[in-house]
Amino acid sequence: MAQTVISVEKIKSFWHSQVHDEEKWAVNMKLLRAAGLFGGSIILMRSFGDMMAI
Repeated sequence: MAQTVISVEKIKSFWHSQVHDEEKWAVNMKLLRAAGLFGGSIILMRSFGDMMAI
């Protein structure tokens, strides 16, 4: 089997490239907001969906 070595330095450099770059951070924030809205709507519909039914 092939072993992949993931070092702490690789993780730190990836995190730094995603957070400290203005353009990538803007895209990541849009994705985080969309995922949060999607997850929140699932929780809302599971909790109160029967009351919203017509």
